Amino acid sequence: MAPTTVGVPAVADGADERYRLVAAGCAIIAGAIHALVVPEHMAESVYAGAFFVVVAVGQFSLALVLRQIPDPRVLVAAVAGTLAVVVLYVVSSTVGLPFLPVHDHAAHAGEHLPVAGAVGDGTPVYPTSGIEPVGPLALICLGAELVLIAMLVGLLNGPRRQVVLNVLLGTGVLALGARAAGLLG
Repeated sequence: MAPTTVGVPAVADGADERYRLVAAGCAIIAGAIHALVVPEHMAESVYAGAFFVVVAVGQFSLALVLRQIPDPRVLVAAVAGTLAVVVLYVVSSTVGLPFLPVHDHAAHAGEHLPVAGAVGDGTPVYPTSGIEPVGPLALICLGAELVLIAMLVGLLNGPRRQVVLNVLLGTGVLALGARAAGLLG
């Protein structure tokens, strides 16, 4: 392991094997779910389907990389990429993405958790709603990605971990501010 400029290893020792194992498992779960929903998203938009293919391949690749102790820059990039996917999911599930086609929520009503008196999972059905419905697979994937981020951060050490944690905190504060301002559903 290459030490950082302050003499602290860039990657954490000790629990790193368990962290890598859990992170790899979470990457496989998230990658499998993204691969599973490719056909559904490909039917809506070729670009959306291609995005899910790229995310699935990236998450499966990350699981392979985690078999060994990766370079800290790889860990930081993996945190950034996974965080970007999580943020994109939150936006698509709250306010929608303007560049994606309108969803037919009623057609997918059986695929999501039922809500009494509503269609499907309770996502409001507007004539031009581009909001992505939330279902059990999406929540499992989100949970796996959040645990993946935690494990990747746990593998970092010293100043890199501090910087990554500060960025994660800043992202959370921005999300809360956007929610308070009414920008997120």
